[in-house]
Amino acid sequence: MNQPVIHMIDGPAGQIETASMLCDLTQPMPDKTLLLLHPHPLHGGTMGNKVVTTIARVARDNGLPAVAFNFRGAGRSAGVWDNGDGELADALHIVAMMAERGVSQLCLSGFSFGGSIAARLIQACRDQEIEIEVIDLLQVAPAVENFPVEIEQLGDVPRTVIYNADDEVVNPIVIKAYADAANAKIIAADTGGHFFHGELSRLKAVVASHYAEQGII
Repeated sequence: MNQPVIHMIDGPAGQIETASMLCDLTQPMPDKTLLLLHPHPLHGGTMGNKVVTTIARVARDNGLPAVAFNFRGAGRSAGVWDNGDGELADALHIVAMMAERGVSQLCLSGFSFGGSIAARLIQACRDQEIEIEVIDLLQVAPAVENFPVEIEQLGDVPRTVIYNADDEVVNPIVIKAYADAANAKIIAADTGGHFFHGELSRLKAVVASHYAEQGII
């Protein structure tokens, strides 16, 4: 992530390893910030995942402050896998911290498992009455097959789903059905698989265009 600011902060299951770019999670934060959520920890997912870092580079290159972190049990974060519930609690803890530091407009982006957690985070923020507005949800190959998302909980947050038709991890038919049901903007390609092998440059361009069109960068 090109020398982000790394901090270990207290979380629901112990220390959470965080990375901040163009900002510092322990200091006053910019009004508008991106939160990045990584893939399934039990399948090697960390905030260093190449899809996550590709999106992070788009943010950095365009002046959008961004925060990433490792879910419990991933990287140097304490704790163990909790079937998505504890991981959602980790994300909610980070969002609450961002709000306390001054973030009022939150962009959410998640890849695979992180894409599902990002969507669930919207309602979780409302339930906890966190004073922050989610202004964009970008899901890359969201793992909606094993970690389904309740569409009505997305509210009126603008959402975009990026995926490849040859995804070998999450059924692309299921991803498209979810995106259609969620009335999300769909950006699909024929190749790249789940992990966008050989297609990261295309992904970077697509993400940059998305944020530009939304007026976020």
